[in-house]
Amino acid sequence: MTQVQERILTLFDEIVSICEKENLKYIVSNESARYVLDHKRFEDEQCYFKLMMTLSDIEKLEKYVAKKLSGTREIESWRDNYRLQHFKFRYCDKNSLLFDGGSSEHKNSYGVSITIYPIREFEPGNDVRGAERFLVLDNFGQGSQALWVVFYKMLSRVTGLRRFKARIMKKIKLDNSNYLHLGWMKARKMSRQELGKYIVEENIKATKPYTSNRFIPEEKLQKDETLRENCYAYMDGRANVIKFPIDLFDKVKTTEFEGRQMKVYEDEELYFSQLYGNNWRVKSRTEIGGTDRATVIWDVDMPYREFLDCISDDEYTLDELIDYKLEYNNWMGNVYNKTVNPTVRTFNRARRSVDRIDIWYKLRNKRDDLRKAYEEDNLKKLKSLMKPYLSASDRYYADKIGFYIDDELFKYAKKIWESEERPNGRDEDGNEISYAQTVYNLVPEIYLTETPESYLKSRNVQVI
Repeated sequence: MTQVQERILTLFDEIVSICEKENLKYIVSNESARYVLDHKRFEDEQCYFKLMMTLSDIEKLEKYVAKKLSGTREIESWRDNYRLQHFKFRYCDKNSLLFDGGSSEHKNSYGVSITIYPIREFEPGNDVRGAERFLVLDNFGQGSQALWVVFYKMLSRVTGLRRFKARIMKKIKLDNSNYLHLGWMKARKMSRQELGKYIVEENIKATKPYTSNRFIPEEKLQKDETLRENCYAYMDGRANVIKFPIDLFDKVKTTEFEGRQMKVYEDEELYFSQLYGNNWRVKSRTEIGGTDRATVIWDVDMPYREFLDCISDDEYTLDELIDYKLEYNNWMGNVYNKTVNPTVRTFNRARRSVDRIDIWYKLRNKRDDLRKAYEEDNLKKLKSLMKPYLSASDRYYADKIGFYIDDELFKYAKKIWESEERPNGRDEDGNEISYAQTVYNLVPEIYLTETPESYLKSRNVQVI
């Protein structure tokens, strides 16, 4: 465990202690929830940790920290820093430093922290929801493009042609534009700082409960399709409203991690599938950034304000550097990748042939062990032996390229994928098919009929 991770756990213990004293509720969330369920301890150098709490409980936590811990702790949010890229709260250690140079997010507090995502009990007005969408866009460097979304949205309504709106939505990678026009207009009337405070305060003052029929048993819905019940809502990083059952903080279980009992939602599949969709088993295990990167500067015993003072006379301010990083990210996403990705995919399709032969060679002397593990249903051993194959298959599948060596190895891979309950895909007619079949359908016909061994033999290549 790193020193930063030790400090994260100290902050976690403090939050749990406050929750117990003030009767507040939390769950470990997002990738952190998946991690503590999969592991008993830190097995890498990740330096971020995430929780969820209701917005009303976060407000109580804020008041407690301001009253009793203000000398060493602080909570940062859109109340005091509208430039945070999402509506969230950062419980931060003032006496530490953690600066991630790979991030394009402006922060006030650059200490070791725990991120707390607000779970909404009540739905704010449409103008508030639109303002939140706008501020998220603006903080990702796309505020000026919000005007084009508003314009094309109006144009689509006037003409009845959805392609105008769809075109700009695709360009800035926005999943939805609901109420963005109201948010854009609100942003014209107040400063960004005022807008950030407005969004927080209006969400706290909201009184209309979120409702859904998503969590009502099917047999009840069949009797009354109008049934709805109160639920919680979470706004993800792409401004999508994700709903959770009202028992989110009550129907919990504990899991041991680094000698602590941590609370997570009991129904793992429901929780992660709501957050990440059908591919939740993969997406919930997204790698979390660590202190092992060259771009991270950290010191658990240096107050971050001392670091900011040290660099205050540099040629470029910290804000300017972060702005440049944000511009670079937008250029890479909207210009460079659009141009390069088709060429990269073509290269990867060619590279697949090289990996196919290389991995076949790596596994050629392990066939007996593979057969034995398969026949004995020893999935752990099978996964270990098949690791090169599985890694290559996942890497190529991310680019919609099918990886295949021969029938035998594919049979082993299929057994592993089925044990992991990989998400199903769809065929050309829209019919649901298994993950293995989805991969198989992406494989060129020649790979299905000619193995690397037969290919090499046909060319009189001797394999040593």
